Amino acid sequence: MPKSLLVLAYFAFFAVVCQCCTNPQVTSTSFTTQDATIVLNIAYISDFTLKCANGEPSALYAEVNGNIVPVSIVDTNRYQVSWTEDTKTASSGDKQVRIFDEDGYAAARKALRAGEDLSSVPSVADLVVNHPGAYNGPWLKSELLATLVSLVVAYFAVSFKLKVTA
Repeated sequence: MPKSLLVLAYFAFFAVVCQCCTNPQVTSTSFTTQDATIVLNIAYISDFTLKCANGEPSALYAEVNGNIVPVSIVDTNRYQVSWTEDTKTASSGDKQVRIFDEDGYAAARKALRAGEDLSSVPSVADLVVNHPGAYNGPWLKSELLATLVSLVVAYFAVSFKLKVTA
């Protein structure tokens, strides 16, 4: 009788501790900063819903550009991950975001400590955030253009005056 209770306690412990997401269903939308004329960083936001067959996972983490960040809980089965990049280094195109549950997070932290690649760690879901690029303003600033136009007008005015008086 004590062995069966021990086995039952063992399975009950892992049923409570292991909140692995099985059979995940993910839908996502993403947003990025598209006007970089007055900001220093490009913001990336991925808003997604994640439904697991065995219920709601207790905590989620995301791998973004080799860094692991926590995922915010917005509502039931709705989550959000966000990060920023400098406008000078932010490139346009697709950004890969890998979502981990607690077991995946532990494996990812272990891989980072060992200096291994995170691509070998299985993820719950993979999201794609598309950044079409950001508008950095016109090539010529309006102040420079106004100065050039005024210099050209002044040149023609002075040269015309010299021709008239001569």
